Amino acid sequence: MKNLIKRSLVLSVLLILLSFSIAENKTIKSFIPEKFSYCDESKQVSIGIDISRYQNVNFSLLDSGISFIFCKATEGTTIVDRKFSTHWSQIGDKYAKGAYHYFRPLVSGKEQAKLFLSTVNFTSGHMLPVIDVELGRGYNSKNSKIYVYNLKQMIKYIEEKLGVKPIIYTNTHFWNHHFAVHFKDMVKEYHLWIADYRDREEPNIPVGWENWSIWQHSCKGKLKGISSSVDLNVCKVDITKLLIP
Repeated sequence: MKNLIKRSLVLSVLLILLSFSIAENKTIKSFIPEKFSYCDESKQVSIGIDISRYQNVNFSLLDSGISFIFCKATEGTTIVDRKFSTHWSQIGDKYAKGAYHYFRPLVSGKEQAKLFLSTVNFTSGHMLPVIDVELGRGYNSKNSKIYVYNLKQMIKYIEEKLGVKPIIYTNTHFWNHHFAVHFKDMVKEYHLWIADYRDREEPNIPVGWENWSIWQHSCKGKLKGISSSVDLNVCKVDITKLLIP
């Protein structure tokens, strides 16, 4: 009888642990595209969100399946996201955290980098700094030399000051049209964070890159702890490779 009781207790514990594992797996998969080829038991993926002043976040209520959070920090040479300091301090140690800068094409890349690095105290264990390069005012053929120069200048300044290469966030059509020809020999050195909201197995990637590290696959995520929609991301590389050493 004692052995039977012991076996029952062991079985009960195993069933409880299994139920937690299944629940967590379902939680993670609920934030990953259904067609995603890496969405199976044999692949290690991490999920994360990126937030800015548009999100009110109760970090104590966020889903346990989230692994990383990026916060918008700065934009151009003068703008600091009004919720950055609050978001940054409240994330705590539960998640890997990072910050991004929204790149403005017609202003000094060096000055943009200075604002970014003076706002975010990047240290070991934080995620690599991100430069958000997407469509905005100032992108046309007449200004191409200016914005290409400014982006290269910003990248160079960050590398010199932090000793790491920033992650580049962009989308394929935009990058190919405005930057690809000017960066084709260097982008392989940088982790790609690609935005692609189409329901596909894999996102399209820009010319020059061979693969992607993070895929922002939705801007309409609904999570407990966040009152508005939020961007959803999946990371398919070992997340430690995206951390500042």
